Amino acid sequence: MAKIDIAEGKGTLELRGGILRLRWKAGETIRDDDALAALSHLQERYQGKSYPMLILVDSVTFSRSARRLLTSPACASRIALLGSSPVDHVISLFFLHSQATPCPIMYFISLRKAMSWLRDGDPQRKVPQYKDLS
Repeated sequence: MAKIDIAEGKGTLELRGGILRLRWKAGETIRDDDALAALSHLQERYQGKSYPMLILVDSVTFSRSARRLLTSPACASRIALLGSSPVDHVISLFFLHSQATPCPIMYFISLRKAMSWLRDGDPQRKVPQYKDLS
């Protein structure tokens, strides 16, 4: 799938190598309407099929409702959150602890490790720690 702009240019979405990549622009605040725009594209293109998803959270904040929407069952089979700082980790903890999630979610600071977990990781494992997993 070609990369498409979502949420009025706040982010991009693409399917590459069987993994969805949701990239939000650094400095953005993602609200429920932005999350709904991403989900709308997912549902329109994949009609209920879920894929492993990489969500880049580098310097991005999320509203509570956006976090809930982005971890909905129809969204992904598992989610890797990729950030680069302790602040990104704290934001990711809201994903990991704010509500029960329907799929495994893990935070990474290494793209290579995140992609490996998305492809091959234990689908039952959910580790809410700040780890590079190197």
